[in-house]
Amino acid sequence: MMTQQDLLLATGKQSRDTDQRTIESFGIPGQTLMEIAGNRAADIIMADFLEADFPEEAAGYSVPSSVLFICGKGNNAGDAFVIARILLNNGFKMTLLPVLGGDGYSPDAQLNYDRLMHLSREMGVDVPVLKQFPPPADFDLIVDGIFGTGLERPVISPVSDVVDRINRSGKPVYALDIPSGIHSDSGEVLGCAVRATKTIQFGIRKLGCYLGDGPLYCGSRELVSLPFPFIYKNEIRTRIADITLQPLRKLSIHQDYEYDVSSGRTSNFGQTGKESLSRIRRHKYNNGVVHVIGGSPGLAGAPVYAARAAWSLGMGAVCLLYPSAWALSMESLAPHLIKVPVGTLGSQSESGYFSKDDANAVLKHLQDKKGVTVIGPGIGRRNQTQTFVRKIIQEHDGPMIIDADALHCIKGYEHIISGKRHPERVILTPHPGELAVLTGIKPQSDLGRLQTVKELSERIGCVVLSKGSPVFLHSHADQQTIITPYETNDFSRAGFGDILAGHIAAFLSRTSAPVDSCEHALIYGFKKLNQVKSTGKKFPEPSDLS
Repeated sequence: MMTQQDLLLATGKQSRDTDQRTIESFGIPGQTLMEIAGNRAADIIMADFLEADFPEEAAGYSVPSSVLFICGKGNNAGDAFVIARILLNNGFKMTLLPVLGGDGYSPDAQLNYDRLMHLSREMGVDVPVLKQFPPPADFDLIVDGIFGTGLERPVISPVSDVVDRINRSGKPVYALDIPSGIHSDSGEVLGCAVRATKTIQFGIRKLGCYLGDGPLYCGSRELVSLPFPFIYKNEIRTRIADITLQPLRKLSIHQDYEYDVSSGRTSNFGQTGKESLSRIRRHKYNNGVVHVIGGSPGLAGAPVYAARAAWSLGMGAVCLLYPSAWALSMESLAPHLIKVPVGTLGSQSESGYFSKDDANAVLKHLQDKKGVTVIGPGIGRRNQTQTFVRKIIQEHDGPMIIDADALHCIKGYEHIISGKRHPERVILTPHPGELAVLTGIKPQSDLGRLQTVKELSERIGCVVLSKGSPVFLHSHADQQTIITPYETNDFSRAGFGDILAGHIAAFLSRTSAPVDSCEHALIYGFKKLNQVKSTGKKFPEPSDLS
């Protein structure tokens, strides 16, 4: 079972500090932590190869009988020596290649090197210690124990030569904690790096395994839990999204809204989460309400995508607000949605764009039918439309997702969000280009984009969901950052962003929790996409998720 602690993502310093505090303040010796880590890692390796993860017919690998351990001098090498001892005790042949020399190990690494050699003598089995990389025919599996989380400088010869030999060996590679050569915070390749088949992370997941080139070099990633007291992890406020979530269960939670049929108004009881539905609450406006505001020439489909996505998640009512010029096409595109054409004959809305004169009518609609508002899909960037968008954002006090073109409209006007009574109920969903427009910064790395997202959220006080690979989600109010641990490139096609906005709105309508809603919407889309791909569809479309 995965816990919240298992999801945490630490920088190299945070990881080392947690380890040190557990040893020095809590009193668990470093050699004990190393023993636990090595034993559990050895179990993973044996389970993978002796059971099903890497069967010969699937992966082209033989069941290993000989393992090459490539080690440095620090505690990463110590972990490797523990694993080697466990595997030796289970009938594997061991070979060591200490690439930085066979002396000067850290105390705990030296202790476990001595234990390994002691066991080999007791068993009467030789454990060769090599000075050069052996021919690939001499081993079946490689364990990378060269560098851990402390690497800051580029990998140079002779280690770089060994890394190259590892990567050209054609054998499965297990990296310990993080592939050697990958920066533990940014995922940057420091000169060169080991390409692992699997990375076994110890105690806390490492941020660099999820950013930059880290995912490309880590292979699959598996966490080995260590007995770090949770109190020592309090300062770690970044985690991966929880792919074990069951998003559809979340949608069974209903807001405590009462709908007055005679007045057409909704009032909030002030509590959430009750499962029972009264007779009044069965009305469509008590069963999740989403308003989608958008549409302009050539982009009328974008708000429809968002509205359909919200509707597909069981909302009681989804209202589509659009310039009146699109009335006829909207009837055919979205017959099941509540259509609210805005504007009168001769207005800018009649030409297909929202005008500042339309704002009061839209605000009245949002006030009368309380729910979650999505503004921006396909809305355009004309000056009159920008004025309209800013007025809606400034004067409407309900929960809101600001998406697509609406993000361009608030550049330089971020105070209309930070000045709201509840800015934490506003979610911005920029792709990298829109993020650059909002901040004036074009990050050159994942770590740079992550820092930019945090700064934007902290400055405005809202939630920022930065689309890309990976997705970054940060909340100023919760002081929490979430990063997707899965491949998101399949979503980088027109329309998927509109779908995500609609899904977020649906979850937010039921839960009133912005960060929670974003995470559930992301996981729902990820699982739905995989479901579609499992049917053989190579290029899923936005409509497949709604």
